[in-house]
Amino acid sequence: MKYIYKIFVFMAASLLLMGSAGCKKFLTTDSSTATSDGSVLKSVSQLNMVLTSAYRKLYFNNDGADRVYSGLAGLQMYVDLGGADILCHTNMAGNQYIAYNYEPTRTQITGNSDAIWTMMYKIINQVNTIIDALPAADGSTELKQQILGQAKAIRGICYFHLIQNYQQTYMLAKNKPGVLLRLSSSDKPSMARSSVEACYAQILTDLKDAKGLLAGFQRQNKWTIDKNVVSGQLARVYLVMNDWPNALAEATTVYTAYNQLMTKEQYRAGFDKVITNGYAEVLWAMKYTDVDQIGGSTQYNFWYNQDESYGEGFTDGPIYAFLSFFADGKYEQLFEKTEDRYQFWKRTKNASKEWSTKWAYNKYKHYGDANGAVQGNTRPEVSLMRGSEMLLIMAEASAHLGSAEALTYLNRLQRARGVTAITTVAAGQPLLDAIYIERRKELLCEGVTGFYDLLRLQRPLIRYQETATYVEGHYTWGCSQLNGYVASAAQPMGTLPSNDYRFICQIPQLEMANNEALKPSDQNPYSGN
Repeated sequence: MKYIYKIFVFMAASLLLMGSAGCKKFLTTDSSTATSDGSVLKSVSQLNMVLTSAYRKLYFNNDGADRVYSGLAGLQMYVDLGGADILCHTNMAGNQYIAYNYEPTRTQITGNSDAIWTMMYKIINQVNTIIDALPAADGSTELKQQILGQAKAIRGICYFHLIQNYQQTYMLAKNKPGVLLRLSSSDKPSMARSSVEACYAQILTDLKDAKGLLAGFQRQNKWTIDKNVVSGQLARVYLVMNDWPNALAEATTVYTAYNQLMTKEQYRAGFDKVITNGYAEVLWAMKYTDVDQIGGSTQYNFWYNQDESYGEGFTDGPIYAFLSFFADGKYEQLFEKTEDRYQFWKRTKNASKEWSTKWAYNKYKHYGDANGAVQGNTRPEVSLMRGSEMLLIMAEASAHLGSAEALTYLNRLQRARGVTAITTVAAGQPLLDAIYIERRKELLCEGVTGFYDLLRLQRPLIRYQETATYVEGHYTWGCSQLNGYVASAAQPMGTLPSNDYRFICQIPQLEMANNEALKPSDQNPYSGN
């Protein structure tokens, strides 16, 4: 029978159930006692445990995946590695390097095109079983409502990532084929691609339903999805859809509750303890643990940012450092030297020009969990949504609506970040350009800029290669597979036009082979517009 990566039963051994969704030890609890399929489907408390397992898959995806495919935290790397602001060295190779240099395997019918597809559909099929089983399950109506709200929110989030990775952006691809809308655990294995417009309609339905169901839900932990997280997700979706009034309304709702922006000291200290330190603008965050098995492949390991006092080798710092990610020189030039968040420096003690000429960046620094000892564990915390992002959405939406508040919102963030050349242009494309620059500066590697923004804003990817006079530029392998690259040029550069299909994943080979509803003509192109 033809088959899409689908989960039909829930066995505790494979789901790594970790306790109820209200438990504060969610991210540090071992797998719970195995539960029979029947009790999982009949008991609300057990369905709550399955929901916890879906959360774990969403955050860690730790059943063999690693690095840029390790859940939402991994996708933060994946999305921005496909943009212009991060360099990736070859020393570790792997998925993060492929995402950076646009190797053909990124979008071919064979290769890495199945990674995001598999991850998201496993979660979708898991929450579909929860949604289907809830009406007949034993338990309180209130708990059922909370579980249903979170399950629908997770499904909406998964479909939002799928549609952004498997088809061009909403405004010019409404009628193109999107992804498979699996909304029930009883769906047939073979299913056609729904239109992009239908996919976005379902995403909005799930998120709106979730927002209503979670209206009175009081969460105990920042990893749990509540109504504010759902509103933030809706703001992100409306931004892609160019629905400016709704984007503004949802982002304003969230920002009203999370408007105390990080201070200079908090931002410059890094983002590895956003939960522990209680940063007021962080509304959604998760934590790596001793049992997630991917704590050594986080972006805190990949960013070359350890203190000089430790040395500059792989094992010199407080955690194992892959010495892979650097900030591009054009990105560093976006910042004023006086900005409170300015935190770039060169690794000048390293003899190799491949490292010593590049900009290190403090945002993702982590000192380990073994009392600061050398080679301590990598168990950082990861911000998944902040008030600053909502403020930028408010600014962008207001600018499109012709509101004078747009400049007010942008200036509010700039002043908080110590910008001295505050933007004064009040309207039009120059204001939108200033907002976009601020998004890049504020939100690097938080999974919402990178090629996601390039697609929705219809901007080309442009990378400038390193030269003798511009040593902070992209590595050769970051430009050579892009359009227009000429190695002998005075300033070699590579580009991808907006919405080139090399940004987009192809439908996985296994899906094309096993799904009887899909024809060869249903496949995404490999490249071009």
